[in-house]
Amino acid sequence: QSMTSHLKGLQDSLYDEFLSSIQETDYTTPRSREGFWYYTRTFKGESYSAYCRAPKTSDTFSINWDGTKESPIMPGEEVYLNVNELAKDKSYCSVGRVKPSPSQTYIAYAVDFSGDEKYEMHVRNLETGEDVALTEVGIDDLLEIDGLLWGKDDDTLYYMTMDEFHRPYRLYQRKDWKSDAPTDTLLKEELDDLFWCSSYKSLDGKYIFFDTASKETSEVWYLSTEDESSVTEMKCVAKRRNKVLYEVEHGDDSWYVWTNVDGSPNMKLMSSPATADSAANWELVEDANGTPLFDGSLAKSLDSVTVLNTHVVIEGREGGIPRVWVYSKETKNMKMLSFDEAAYDVGMLAHFEADTKSIAVSYDSLVTPPSSIEISLDDDSQRTVLKTKAVPGYDKGSYGCDRMEVLSRDGETKIPISVVYSNETMEKVKAGERVPVHLYGYGSHGAGCGG
Repeated sequence: QSMTSHLKGLQDSLYDEFLSSIQETDYTTPRSREGFWYYTRTFKGESYSAYCRAPKTSDTFSINWDGTKESPIMPGEEVYLNVNELAKDKSYCSVGRVKPSPSQTYIAYAVDFSGDEKYEMHVRNLETGEDVALTEVGIDDLLEIDGLLWGKDDDTLYYMTMDEFHRPYRLYQRKDWKSDAPTDTLLKEELDDLFWCSSYKSLDGKYIFFDTASKETSEVWYLSTEDESSVTEMKCVAKRRNKVLYEVEHGDDSWYVWTNVDGSPNMKLMSSPATADSAANWELVEDANGTPLFDGSLAKSLDSVTVLNTHVVIEGREGGIPRVWVYSKETKNMKMLSFDEAAYDVGMLAHFEADTKSIAVSYDSLVTPPSSIEISLDDDSQRTVLKTKAVPGYDKGSYGCDRMEVLSRDGETKIPISVVYSNETMEKVKAGERVPVHLYGYGSHGAGCGG
């Protein structure tokens, strides 16, 4: 600090400028989960979020909020975890995953008070407010931030631990966590330090998955939540094969698998019966005309899959722009969601229920602040803007954005470019005046600049 003390005036000026374009007292888009709307709030002058929920009385909601920190966002609002209170008298506080239990009576959350990425596991009773720190985690003492899951009911927890290099590598099951003598069982571990591990629960709640992957090879193991009280041996979806990557979701007693098997440049979308060692049964998912939805070619890429009761929602890229496709299980037709702007970024918001008639996406562009939009699964023209981020002092009408393509040096490859400008500057360009341009680009390892 002493070396840069002469820059304090500039630092304060930049900080104030950044802060002026942020609405500090705000909230995230409420999402439905088992009879409640869940969301988080931030408050002016406070450093951390507050986790909130409100009773769900209908399938839709409207926000009538006066913008103050004292007023609830929704009727019946309950603050079930205020991180600002957790952080009191602490030099550091970082909350990881926060997971409501199946009955919505408890939350399990991970918190780091040291800054060393060593997380404690806590369970809070939302009816009584009692908070229990479950500090003894198997034979390990490093809890992984994103590996905290509930089983079929409130009696079983799953969590991951890290090795000495902070690599997630072990998945544990904890039964009877409320008792004085809970049972921890090591379900799976990955000892090859080239592989990074994660765990998740299928959206329909029927399976716990353990995913282990290197940059080129992956493998997924599963445990049925119906059998978790009596079975602790996980089964493998498909044994690892060198340079074969795959990911898995479950629905309709089937695995939905996106994979580069057979060396495809992009991921294919395949399915098979939900059994162990299923690779030989993987088949491309096709539309009503027998055309594969995603064949792994260079035409479009596949990044993630969300399996709902009636539809499958797929995220990826086409033409260099993030896309969302909706596939109907009944009609076997797939449609890409379209938007008015030529260049944009779009992706799924969090979804906690497979039984739904709509999805919510996050949408923004170089000139449009982030918005959350609810879209009907049966008719994507039915759209409702749930929330738009407030940007104080910003006037969208003063700016424009275009999409174009230029040829690379080889004269064959088309490179997409998004151009954002003030309308005042563009008038100068049209009048023949030369203006400065800030050119930025990045594309590597499947990551790009966005829309």
